[in-house]
Amino acid sequence: MTMSEDVQNAIEFLRETGFPDEPLRAFAERAEQDGETSWSLMRRAHEEGHLTEADYQRYLSDRLSYPIRTAIAPADVDHDFVQAIPIGYCREHRLIGLKPVDGCLRVVTDDPRDINVIHRVGALMGLPVAIELAPRIVIDRAINQAYSEADADFSEVLDDADDESKLLDELDALESCDLLDSDSRAPVIKLVNMILFEAVKRCASDVHIQPYPTHVQVRFRIDGVLYDYLRVPRQLLDEVVSRVKVVGKMDIAEKRLAQDGRTSVTVGEKSVDLRISIIPTSCGERVVLRLLDKTERLYQLGELGMSPPDQVRFRTLLERPHGIILVTGPTGSGKSTTLYAGLQYLDCREKNILTLEDPIEYQLTGVSQTQVSGKKGMTFATGLRAVLRQDPDIIMVGEIRDEETARMAVQSSLTGHLVFSTLHTNDAAGAVSRLLDLGIEPYLVASSLLAVLAQRLLRILCPKCQQQVALTPQTIASLRLEPHLAGSMVSDRGGCDECTNTGYRGRKGIFELLTVDEAIRELIVDRAKSSEIKAQAVASGMTTLRQDGVAKFLSGATTLEEVTRVAFQDELTGESAGEGSCEELPVRC
Repeated sequence: MTMSEDVQNAIEFLRETGFPDEPLRAFAERAEQDGETSWSLMRRAHEEGHLTEADYQRYLSDRLSYPIRTAIAPADVDHDFVQAIPIGYCREHRLIGLKPVDGCLRVVTDDPRDINVIHRVGALMGLPVAIELAPRIVIDRAINQAYSEADADFSEVLDDADDESKLLDELDALESCDLLDSDSRAPVIKLVNMILFEAVKRCASDVHIQPYPTHVQVRFRIDGVLYDYLRVPRQLLDEVVSRVKVVGKMDIAEKRLAQDGRTSVTVGEKSVDLRISIIPTSCGERVVLRLLDKTERLYQLGELGMSPPDQVRFRTLLERPHGIILVTGPTGSGKSTTLYAGLQYLDCREKNILTLEDPIEYQLTGVSQTQVSGKKGMTFATGLRAVLRQDPDIIMVGEIRDEETARMAVQSSLTGHLVFSTLHTNDAAGAVSRLLDLGIEPYLVASSLLAVLAQRLLRILCPKCQQQVALTPQTIASLRLEPHLAGSMVSDRGGCDECTNTGYRGRKGIFELLTVDEAIRELIVDRAKSSEIKAQAVASGMTTLRQDGVAKFLSGATTLEEVTRVAFQDELTGESAGEGSCEELPVRC
C-alpha cells in the first residue's frame, strides 16, 4: 500500500522535530501497513511520546488552520456555555467554550480527535462552532476557574428534593470526585456539594447547619463573622445530616450522641480538609464543618500585620536557644498561622525542629511533624516525651491543655530546648495565670517563660469600595487622641460585589507581645494578678491589643467599629468592646 502525500508530509514533519531516522522508518512502515491517515499517525506519535503537545498542535494548526491559544482569560469564557454544558463533559473531552464572535461559538480543545463531540456542543448551544487549540494545562485551568465562578442555583435543587427515604439509598458511597461535578448527583448530594462549593468560593472558615422547628438555617463564617446564607426546608434535615455523616465516615444510625469526622474534598484546583462536628439538639442534629484550604500558601512573619518594633522583638526571641514562647487567643485568631510563620523563619538545616499538632494544617519543608491522636494514645504529653528522645533543638506543641503537657513543656525548655505552644487566654498576661492554675510552680514559670504573644484577627477594608471620612471630636475623645487630629481623614467601609457588600475583604492580625524581663519575673514569683503583670508590661513599652487595633484604624486599614468588635476590654483604660453580630449576606436563593 502506497502512503498518501498527507502521510508522507506528516512523516517529514516528525523528522523535522528530531525523530531519529531508524525508529521513524519502523514507525512509517507500521503506518503504511495499517493504512493510517496523517491525523491518526500524528496522534499515535503524540500518545507514544515521540511528539510533544506543542508540536502536535502546531501540526494541526498548519494542516487545519486551527488557531492556537497560550492562555484563556476567565472573561473570555462564555457564561451560557458554563450554564448549559456540565463540567464532567468538559473535563472528559477537555474542552471549553469562549464567547461567540459573529454568531459562532469558539470551542477550545487540546485535541479535536472526535469532531462529533464538538458538533454536539454546538447543537446544544444552537450555534455553529469554530475550533481552537490550547495546551491541556491551559484548558484544565480555564474549566476550573469558569465553573468555580459560576453561581450555584439552589432553587432547582430544592425544588427537586423531597423527603422520601429513597434519598438515603443514594448516600451509600463517598465519592472522591470534584464537588463542582454534581449534575449527576441526587438532589440532597447536590445540595450539600453546592453548600460546600459556595463556602470555599466565599473563603468561609466554617459552615453551620442549624435546625429550627420550621426550617434549617445554613450559615457561613467569613472573616470571623457569621452570616445567614440559606434556608433549607425542615424535612430535608435528616437527609442532609446523613449525607454529611457519610462524607465524614460517621455512623448514620447514631443520632443521640455527638460525633466527629474528618475528610478531604476537591473543589476545582483546591484541596480542602473538612473537620466535622455533629451534636444532637432539641430540634434535630446540628452540624458544623470547619474548612481548611490546603492550597493556601503559608504566611511569612512580615505579612501577619505585626508592627515593626514587635517584629524585631519577636525575631530576637525566635533566635533564643531555650525557653518557652506562647501564642494566645481564642479559636480562629490565627495562632497556628503565627507559629508556622515563626518556624519558617528558623533555619531547619542547622536545627532539628519537631512539631506535635492536632491536626497538621500545613506541611513545612525540613520540619518533622507528628499528628496527635487521643484514640491511639498519642496525646500532647506522651508525644512530647517521645519527641524529647529525638534530639530536638526546637519543639512546637500545638496546644497546652493540661498540667502534664504544661509541666513537660516547662521541663523541656529548662533542659535546653526552645518550645513554642498555644494557650486559650484573653490577653498576654493571662497566660501566666493560666500556667499557674494548671499547677506549675511560679519559679518554674518565671525561669522558663520568654514571652507571650496575644493576638486577634481584624477584618481589613475592601480596597475597591472603602471611603474616606473625617475623624469626629467624639471619636478623638473616645480614643484619647490629640485634639488637633479632629477633621483628619480616615477610611470607612463601603460595599461592593467584591466583598459581598460587607465592606471588608481579608484579615490582618493585631498583637500584644509581652516579653518577660526581671520585673515581670518578680511579679510571677509573687503570684501577682494578671492586671499587675499587664500594667508592668505596658510600663515597659508593651502595646496592647486595643492600642495596636487603633493604630491600624488610624492607618486606614480597618474601621473603629471592627477594632471595638474584636479587641477585648482594656483593663488599664476601661475601654470595652462589643460583640460581633450575625449579618445578612446578600445571596441569590
